[in-house]
Amino acid sequence: MRKINLLKALVLVLISTLSFGQSKDCTTGCNCSFDGVISDAQSNEPIPFATIQIKGTQKGVLTDENGHFVLENLCEQEFDIIVSHIGYKSVTHHHDLFHPHMNVQLAPDDMILESIVVEGEEEQTGLTTVSQSQLSKKELDLVKNESLGDALGRITGVSTMKTGSNIVKPIIHGLYGNRILIINNGLRHEGQTWGNDHAPEIDLSQIENITLVKGAAAIKYGPGAMGGVIILDPPKMDLLTNHLHGEAGLEAATNGRSLSSNLLLQQGYKKWAWLAQVSSRNQGDLKAPDYMLTNTGAQELSYLLGARYHKKNWDLQLNYCHVQQKLGILRGSVTGNLDDLDSALKAPIPFYTKDFSYDINNPHQEVSHDAATVKSLINFNGSQLKLEYGLQINKRQEYDVRKSNNNKIPSINLELYTHTFDAEWIHPEVSGWEGSIGGQFMYQDNNNIPGTNTVPFVPNYTSSRIGAYMAESKTFNDFTLELGIRYDYQQNDVIGRKPNNDIYSQNLSYNSVTGLVGIGTSIGSNGRFQSSIGTAWRPPNVAELYSFGKHETIYEFGFWRWEIDDNGQYISSSDVLNQDNKPISNETSFKWLSTYSLNKGKTRFEISPYVNYIANYIYTKPAGILQSVRGPFTYYVHDQTNALLYGVDATYIYNHNSFLSSQLQASYLKAKDITHDTFFVGIPSQKVSYAVTFDKKIGKLPHLNAGLEASYIFKQTNTPGAITVDQIQEAYENDEPLFQDRSSSFDFMKAPDGYLLLNAHANITIKKFIIGARVKNLLNSTYRDYTNSMRYYADEPGINFLLSAKYKF
Repeated sequence: MRKINLLKALVLVLISTLSFGQSKDCTTGCNCSFDGVISDAQSNEPIPFATIQIKGTQKGVLTDENGHFVLENLCEQEFDIIVSHIGYKSVTHHHDLFHPHMNVQLAPDDMILESIVVEGEEEQTGLTTVSQSQLSKKELDLVKNESLGDALGRITGVSTMKTGSNIVKPIIHGLYGNRILIINNGLRHEGQTWGNDHAPEIDLSQIENITLVKGAAAIKYGPGAMGGVIILDPPKMDLLTNHLHGEAGLEAATNGRSLSSNLLLQQGYKKWAWLAQVSSRNQGDLKAPDYMLTNTGAQELSYLLGARYHKKNWDLQLNYCHVQQKLGILRGSVTGNLDDLDSALKAPIPFYTKDFSYDINNPHQEVSHDAATVKSLINFNGSQLKLEYGLQINKRQEYDVRKSNNNKIPSINLELYTHTFDAEWIHPEVSGWEGSIGGQFMYQDNNNIPGTNTVPFVPNYTSSRIGAYMAESKTFNDFTLELGIRYDYQQNDVIGRKPNNDIYSQNLSYNSVTGLVGIGTSIGSNGRFQSSIGTAWRPPNVAELYSFGKHETIYEFGFWRWEIDDNGQYISSSDVLNQDNKPISNETSFKWLSTYSLNKGKTRFEISPYVNYIANYIYTKPAGILQSVRGPFTYYVHDQTNALLYGVDATYIYNHNSFLSSQLQASYLKAKDITHDTFFVGIPSQKVSYAVTFDKKIGKLPHLNAGLEASYIFKQTNTPGAITVDQIQEAYENDEPLFQDRSSSFDFMKAPDGYLLLNAHANITIKKFIIGARVKNLLNSTYRDYTNSMRYYADEPGINFLLSAKYKF
């Protein structure tokens, strides 16, 4: 009854908005307008007296001393504009009034950079009072051949979860995996993300801009945004560029002896545009300061194709991308039994360490991800309709260390097909309220491919989800109020096999509400305050309920695949429990996030405190010893509790002059199991970093951009106690109930010590070439990262020199 009432409410709001919306017709009164800012692409300084002219007319305007302009009395909703200034490259851009704010960065005539146009950034989330951070194309160019997680790690409050150095996923305010939404080119990225060794199958070479939304609510995108939303934009397909342009690049690294390449081509005409991109990377074994990290190579290939056709009031875009990865996992992380594990944890050099090689043997994983989208945008008088269909195909093969011919076939072999359809209507203004109404339908089909010679780790399943939302904002003088609400219903149909080959099947349904209230206002002439309170939710995924058996390097059991026996010990269940005899609820997050930012003179400052209470938090913890035919093994179970996460992010930037700047970043996070009064394993530690950057062209010398960054990561002290393998073996031999207390939590090792890292980079620009050099881990420090699952067996990689060359045309 509750969900029916919510749907009725949304429909009534939609009808009332449609009925009373007032269109803004430019043709009758010529009363339309838009504004923007023109700035220098190198220094970000505003450009006064730049010319903005509508092509083919005499209508134009100059920017003021702050680079700001307003074009008024417009009779058309779409037109071509020319932005120009002496000493800079002009840009011609096709503009429509559904982007009321336009920022143009002009590149100096003597630079190889292209002038660019950025319009309507707030449109991506529909909400402006939620804290957002961005990585620009210029910042991304420095880390183009790294992972998405590594790139996001440059933003305050973001850490990484790793399985070695090639499998990296972002952690935002202590949350990762299914608690973070990734929106790639407008499409919700769907993959098989039910393990710490499952990183997003995304190539940064296909990305031009990254926006990170740290707020809890994902009104437009559906369940799962408890940690935040990552929005990835591919290169824009601009009209009117006419000439063929793009870039080609190479990068080589000493650690891993890798070679990466990238080629981007694009062209735009009056009504249509296209782009094509391809990139590849081949890397061998990495090296820690004192030894090789055997079987840590990587091979990647990706490509992207896009086409755009534009008519007045109508735009159509087609995109297709492919990402293929073969990633090795440290050979020394696989142990045969408890004695082997004990020896591996104590070994000064990982087992099976060999000389450098490009070979990738077991354990390793082979993953591919294909995504195709069709996007249509229709402009009406005062409103806009967006329609999008997306198909994603995700294939995952995991190869374990097994005997005889089984070593040549994957132990896990899965295919996931995801169909999505999105509709969004940006409605006309109603009594000062602006916003959008939309809906989404998703269908997933996940299947095990026969022939693995193992009991499937997760069962087959189909999943259907439908959702509807509304996001609105109204400005009162200098105060903005935003409201958002969304309702989703999801149905899962699961079918799998027990170890004795009996078939089990279950039908599960979930529903809940996502909501947000946000405010934003100016404080003085240079400060701004934003605050939002949001709720988000997600249903338990299939692996958290049904996982059974060995996954990569560990044994793991889902919530409905373990019990506690009469002696209080965890035991794996050959039977499959269900919602009636072991209920599990949706995770529900309530997050409050506030941001104060100051931009005054040479100083920029931002501080963001937050608190996030998560009811029914699902997590994995060590549970005991499993007796198998290969001997005793430790294993993990999924459990549910209530969690509280809170912290603060801060950034301080000081521009000493026009070419030298300093940046100080710090983040503090604490996460606790408040039901059992203990801590979780794998929560990122506190971090502080300082960077100094030089960016200037001196006389006739090439333009130089150089920087030095120092980061200190503190030792994590909020951890559960450690129980060594020796203690586990002794308890096992004496039949002692070491794990009888369900509330207990432990780790196999204490958290590693804190460490200092130094990184440096320098780029020089000579005509159309950019030559770059980077050094990572400049001091060749020996350290282990607390959120890297390989920390039990090996150190992190040592010093790495990287050389790059890029040609822009």
